[in-house]
Amino acid sequence: MDLLKEFLEYKLESKDIKKETLDIYQWDIGDFKNFIEKDLLKVSKEDVINYIKFLKDKYQANTISRKISTIKGFYKFLFKKNMVESLPTDGIILEKASEKKIEELEEWEIEAILNSCEKDEKGERDKILIKLLIETKLSINDILKLKVSDLKLYSYCGVLNLDGLGMIKLSDELSDELKYYILTIRDEKNENHSDILFYKVSRQSFRARFITLGKKAHIKRGISPNMLRNTLKSVVKLEHDREESVSNLKTKEKYFKIGIGDE
Repeated sequence: MDLLKEFLEYKLESKDIKKETLDIYQWDIGDFKNFIEKDLLKVSKEDVINYIKFLKDKYQANTISRKISTIKGFYKFLFKKNMVESLPTDGIILEKASEKKIEELEEWEIEAILNSCEKDEKGERDKILIKLLIETKLSINDILKLKVSDLKLYSYCGVLNLDGLGMIKLSDELSDELKYYILTIRDEKNENHSDILFYKVSRQSFRARFITLGKKAHIKRGISPNMLRNTLKSVVKLEHDREESVSNLKTKEKYFKIGIGDE
């Protein structure tokens, strides 16, 4: 009986879950199994406590909390299926993980990254991708799912919110740039006639390109594409506290004033 496989299948069937999350479940439970070196059905509370002690020498509080949460979910599943008589995780409470500081990009860093993009097709594509991340607050995974047909449907003025909540309006500057990029640059290179806007880009390849752009821009610290979303979230929150109805538009205007919307 493959308990881990059954658990992952249960998670997959019970909710809409990403492959990355399933991989994390598999790694976390696999690490636990390797540590205890015994049948998962015979695990005791002491085994879990010893594992937590082991984790504290290797990981930060947030990672430990996630790993134990995975194990708790696993044993709740086994208990529900009557595979174990009690929960070895029952009564185990971890110290509350400290809130992770949200890393953001400074305005000058964003401008420097955009200025570091090459003047070729890939460089123009990277600029559009970066600006979409800034304006929409969508994840890089969602940005890479955007379709040209959907953009045309909205006359390049907005992108389809993939959670089903309608359209995310774009600034006029980005709308014009996006239309020009698609009709003049992208379509000329699109030999496969793919409807995916960034059909040649993967999450990993863009992350690598973004890090390289950061180095070219002489940014000394480590950066990632997620920091673009965090930057906008932070500014939007501040604007939202002042005037809810115009917060997002003010944020977009702010970034274009510093040159993000200019070539």
